[in-house]
Amino acid sequence: MTRRHTRALAIAAGAALAVSLAPMGAQAAPDGGAPAAKDSTTSRPDNRPGPNTAEQAKKRQKAMALLRNGKATLQKQAGGGATVALSEAAGDVVEFPLDKQDTVFTILAEFGNQGSGKYGTTPGPLHNQIPQPDRTKDNSTYWVPDFSKQHYEEMFNGDGDSFKDYYLKQSGGRYTAINTVSDWVTVPGNASSYGDNAIEDAGGSWAFIRDAGNAWYDAQVAAGKSADEIKAELSQFDKWDRNDFDNDGDFNEPDGYIDHFQAVHAGGGEEAGAGEDAIWSHRWFVNSTDAGSTGPTVGGAENLNGGVQIGDSGIWIGDYTVEPENGGLGVFAHEFGHDLGLPDYYDTAGGENGTAFWTLMSSGSWLSRGAAANEGIGTVPGGLGPEEKNYLGWLDYTEVNPGDSGTYKLGPSQNTYTDADQALKVNLPDSSRTENYVTPKAGTYSWWSGRGDDLSNTLTRALTVPAGQSVTVTADIWYDIEENYDYLYAEYSTDGGARWTQVGRPLTGTAAKWAGKRWSFKPGAENVLFRFRYATDGGVNQAGAFLDNIVIKVGQSIVLTDGAEQGANGWTVDGWKASTGSETTTASRYYLIENRQYVGYDATLQVGPYNFSEAITRPDWVEFFPFQNGMLVWLVDQGYTNNNVSQHPGAGYALPVDARPNSLTYPDGSSPSNRREPFDATFGLETVDKVCLHKQVASKVKGKTVVNALEACNSEADRKPMPTFDDTDPNAYYSSAAPQNSVKVAGAGVKATVTEDVGGFLTVNVTNPAK
Repeated sequence: MTRRHTRALAIAAGAALAVSLAPMGAQAAPDGGAPAAKDSTTSRPDNRPGPNTAEQAKKRQKAMALLRNGKATLQKQAGGGATVALSEAAGDVVEFPLDKQDTVFTILAEFGNQGSGKYGTTPGPLHNQIPQPDRTKDNSTYWVPDFSKQHYEEMFNGDGDSFKDYYLKQSGGRYTAINTVSDWVTVPGNASSYGDNAIEDAGGSWAFIRDAGNAWYDAQVAAGKSADEIKAELSQFDKWDRNDFDNDGDFNEPDGYIDHFQAVHAGGGEEAGAGEDAIWSHRWFVNSTDAGSTGPTVGGAENLNGGVQIGDSGIWIGDYTVEPENGGLGVFAHEFGHDLGLPDYYDTAGGENGTAFWTLMSSGSWLSRGAAANEGIGTVPGGLGPEEKNYLGWLDYTEVNPGDSGTYKLGPSQNTYTDADQALKVNLPDSSRTENYVTPKAGTYSWWSGRGDDLSNTLTRALTVPAGQSVTVTADIWYDIEENYDYLYAEYSTDGGARWTQVGRPLTGTAAKWAGKRWSFKPGAENVLFRFRYATDGGVNQAGAFLDNIVIKVGQSIVLTDGAEQGANGWTVDGWKASTGSETTTASRYYLIENRQYVGYDATLQVGPYNFSEAITRPDWVEFFPFQNGMLVWLVDQGYTNNNVSQHPGAGYALPVDARPNSLTYPDGSSPSNRREPFDATFGLETVDKVCLHKQVASKVKGKTVVNALEACNSEADRKPMPTFDDTDPNAYYSSAAPQNSVKVAGAGVKATVTEDVGGFLTVNVTNPAK
């Protein structure tokens, strides 16, 4: 049993923070913040990576493992936070945990008149044009009389429920972010020119960020500010070297990019039902496809990650979030969670898992103060789950290893304690999975790009090219790549890898059979780097690409024939591997057990969960109901990169185990969505609250449409307390009737029993059998 207090790790002083590795001998819509609040079946990934997202996530996972195993310690940074050395190599460090104060720069932007016949010519909208909802018909839409600069300053920096307060509380006092909000500015295009579904993900949203930044800059010039004054103002938001681009181990220094940028657009968001011309709230990196070619210059060094410059300031926007005018606190907190590195917990492939209202990174961003407040949904988010806090270094927990047992005290997870835990981490045997993709075209091996979210994997080779000669690369290729989101690029560089030029069109989609492919370019330089780069986003991921029989010719001379049979064979390999086409992976797996009570931001769990109960007669009307307080058990399996249970039912990265996975059924045999079903997921000594949900159905009676209401209530049997979680049977909490809301547990014989519930504190007895 090991007690982990990340607060103590982060703020310890003196010699305890002298960081290095330990001696070598002691040595990874329908259900969430961005999916539609109106319960549309449409889903779209809202967390899209930047050029370094995957690398930073891997480094953070490694840092967590090194700290957990006692093979590394923390080095406190001047200005806040700490770093972990991942190896003895200079610059091989990562920032962890997140323990400091950050700044956020927010631009409010309304739309202009420029449009096109292709995307639409309707001007605007300007701000304050969202109609006031009729509260007798619509109790879900968030609205205030004036979405002014002051409105956002209060939402972001206020002393009550606010952006600043939310992250201060979720981090246990470790982290906060202070927002600076601009006045409203006007971009030239109308909403459809940026947000139409045909253009939004193909440069439209990036153009909006560019135009918002330039409109703000022009407004400063018009107000009489000099270029130096504007740059000085923007420089206060560039204090953080997000990716340590100069490899000096210091993250608290400028990198040329705004540290945290968010844009608020006039009008509603598409995720909340505002229509296909509206921008869908998301986190992304502007012009990330230009990585290696464009970016700011800092202290004479180029930081070429892409992005866009704000006017002529020399300060760039890279990572950003974008949200709607009437976004509640929940959507801003959710998208900022992505900016901090958190993934979506809902099913980004269109299904519905059971994370529901249990976490900000799923539907918890749509919670509110409920019916009594009558202010719409999404106004006050619920808390983060334990794995999110763990990933950011904000979780205080005790580890229960195989062979351990004991009695533990769990306090409400919204707070930290000196005499109780926020969570228990019950370590399990590793998980194992095998995927059979494709047989190599020739021989035993072919080069495989790897598979996963947020990848930027490269296979790079140095070439010598005489003046005036061309390079031709041919290969056999098999690929299964998420179409129009993930890509395989061929690229070359003539300056040692500082800048890269794309060769031909990137590959995306699926080629189910081996086929030949050719790339050709004339570099105009002698020393050349050529690479294949596999880049994926943060949503769905597919098998990737396999390359075999690679032939490189310089002029008429063959300089390489390679099929991965000889390993690296002169390639610089980063993320790719020589593969037989069948890949078996093992990954760490554990339970996180927490105590969810109606305190802090989790008070929203008692009044804020909602159901659209009158979809026919009042489609914007919701009924509110409680999510049951008690012991919530999460299964974390790092063999999965997402919670897309529509692709792998019963399994995912981090899923709550629903104690009663299918407890509500309407008279017609259907059940409420998985955003509602997990309301009674908890274990404990309390009787579950009686919950009745409703839906409307239409039928024809004598040629007339008749609308009837159906009711689904939990039964007396389903309301009985369930004090014990027991994973002996892997299918104990899996239901074939609810495959996306239920979880296949580890089958390790772990038992966790609530033996006492006093004042919101739970006493839990845990047994974790030896392997």
